[in-house]
Amino acid sequence: MDEIEACVKYAPVIMFDEREPFLPMRVGYTIFRDRVSSSPSFPREVILKESEDFCIEYAIFWDWDIGHLYELEHIWVYTDNNKNISRVDASWHGNFNSMDNIEIKGETHPVLYSQPGKHAFAPDPSWFEPRERFILPCTQETGISGLLITNLFKGKMTKTIEDDELVLKYLTRFAFTPSFNFTKEFHFDSSYFYPWEEVYEWIPRRIKEILENIKKEV
Repeated sequence: MDEIEACVKYAPVIMFDEREPFLPMRVGYTIFRDRVSSSPSFPREVILKESEDFCIEYAIFWDWDIGHLYELEHIWVYTDNNKNISRVDASWHGNFNSMDNIEIKGETHPVLYSQPGKHAFAPDPSWFEPRERFILPCTQETGISGLLITNLFKGKMTKTIEDDELVLKYLTRFAFTPSFNFTKEFHFDSSYFYPWEEVYEWIPRRIKEILENIKKEV
């Protein structure tokens, strides 16, 4: 089984709110086989247990978060020595959590729930309570962060006040009130997966392309 085949075999299934306006665009993958490894795309160490064979890191890229231009969220799928899923971690606004007691579809596809508009991951929809906390970013706070440049891309991307204003104007049209009905089921196929290093180089080019395109619309 080559790397892309492994990514497809263990790819997560993501459940989105039925009103979610933004879906993933591309995934940068890294496969860890050493007992302790540093993630190249997230501030954490990936540690394999003695009973585990490897871990696939899925760095999932969206063009848009409801609050800003571009989004990068992560899922880590660990396999045991029998090639079964042993555990799953997922990102939540710069941190990560263990996804306990999650559903596994087709034996190798963990099912995760995506925060409406913001895309942080949860093992079940109860994490998005109280609902008022998760409605505000999708209504009154759309676009307020403009073009987001995280530490990962400092020095590779720059922005202007005009860029932030452009993003704000563009995202305002996507404001929505989440239904909290997670019926939009998203599956990845092989076309989504690229080595993380390639995605890292591609993202700044993609951001430039998006800005040029929305200048024509706004």
